[in-house]
Amino acid sequence: MTASANSVAWATTLLSQARPEQVFFPGTAAYELARNGFWSNIQKELQPACIYQPRNAADVSLAVVIFNITKCPFNVKSGGHGRFAGESSIGNEGVLIDLAHINHIKVSDDRKSVAVGPGLRWVDVYGCLEPLHLTVVGGRDADVGVGGFLLAGGIAFHSSMYGWATENIRSMEVVLASGLVVTASESSHPHLFRALRGGGGNFGIVVSFVLDAYPYAGMWGGRRFTSDEDTGALLDAFMKYGHQSPADPKVSVILNHTILNGEFVWVNDLEYCEPVVLAPDGPLIPDLLQDFMKLPTSMDETTNTHNSALTVAMASGSPRGYRNSYWGLAAKLDRRVLDFYVEMYRREGAKLAQLPGVGAGGDIQVITAGMRAAMGRRGGNVLGLSDSTEPLLLFNPAPRWTDPRHDEIVLSTINTIITATEARARELGLAHSFLYMNYTAGWQDPIAGYGAEQKRFLQSVSRKYDPEGFFQTIRKGGFKLGGSPKSLQQWAGSSCERPHKT
Repeated sequence: MTASANSVAWATTLLSQARPEQVFFPGTAAYELARNGFWSNIQKELQPACIYQPRNAADVSLAVVIFNITKCPFNVKSGGHGRFAGESSIGNEGVLIDLAHINHIKVSDDRKSVAVGPGLRWVDVYGCLEPLHLTVVGGRDADVGVGGFLLAGGIAFHSSMYGWATENIRSMEVVLASGLVVTASESSHPHLFRALRGGGGNFGIVVSFVLDAYPYAGMWGGRRFTSDEDTGALLDAFMKYGHQSPADPKVSVILNHTILNGEFVWVNDLEYCEPVVLAPDGPLIPDLLQDFMKLPTSMDETTNTHNSALTVAMASGSPRGYRNSYWGLAAKLDRRVLDFYVEMYRREGAKLAQLPGVGAGGDIQVITAGMRAAMGRRGGNVLGLSDSTEPLLLFNPAPRWTDPRHDEIVLSTINTIITATEARARELGLAHSFLYMNYTAGWQDPIAGYGAEQKRFLQSVSRKYDPEGFFQTIRKGGFKLGGSPKSLQQWAGSSCERPHKT
């Protein structure tokens, strides 16, 4: 037995003796049920030595202490919505901590904050809060987990109003590498608090978040189809929205694109963060959304609805059971970059759409002025975006496919699109280093994208709270402070192009 196998055997024995009802091994129904919680088949295919489901901070602390003693590799899963193998999963060389049962929701007595567990998915959170006429700044896909979303930044429908989700965290209960449980906030361990807001899983395991709560009366929105022949007018409306967002920060727009039956099409998400008036001759659409609504459509699901329903609709566009990849790229809001990306995707994506079982989708968003203006709240975050309120384009190619034999061609094709678009943005003086961790591929480096100053800060916090590098070495997966987990060539084969670097 190897030293690694010994460490795994020792750790699983200790865990199963201490918490026998919370440790599940291969060959049991409970193990398969837990493993089925992953969104992408790429993650689900890995089979950990055992799966541990803690129920509170003490249970998590116990695991951390055991892994420290045994040096047993492990990883942590919140909602399991990661894209690449090992992002929040692990193979038989280690143990998976599944936070599914740390799923509390507690509204404060003054109704101004909500404590939530990392094992929840956002549809659960909204479903509990909406009857109370409250909401939080959270995920837009029902299936996304609370923990990973918040620690990477978190873009929400309400973000132009209130900032990204990480700006709306009041405090976090964190299990450190030593097993100690601390509260991180603006006044308690403030450097740790700032590092966690965008730094991912590099500093501890968060077992509770206290979030700002806001009054809620419903929303308007839904998906709306736009054909390729109206792409020019659609992009005009999108540019107007991006530049004029401060005039009405309740507006949220996502341009979703894909190729169906050989045609480049748009199925966009249009949202308004309160209900609109339903007049006899139609809804009174806010000004920033009117240009979108004037475009011809064969599918219009927009209506007065709820945040929870909108997240379910968005999740239906990225169902479970596929192989998935996300990619990130940011650039200054400029029509030339936008047009270039669309044309690249139209051309290169058509090659993927011809393959059986491949969905060549993706989306385009704006990091609005309001989002960037909020990033200095509560001591700021580490995303490197608080230096300006200039809006940015955010590109997120998001292909899905069924056959592992298509891994290389899918990834190399999307890499071609991203690399070419980044080069064009740089040529025009419009490039930006930011990479949104929740959208980046496993061979991109979002920490470097935050900038050298932010990376040095994160490294200093890691040295203070994790001097032995426990979360950099023993915890596997995720985006580490030292660089991307692996190269594109390692994941999909040596014939791929050189991956996008920042």
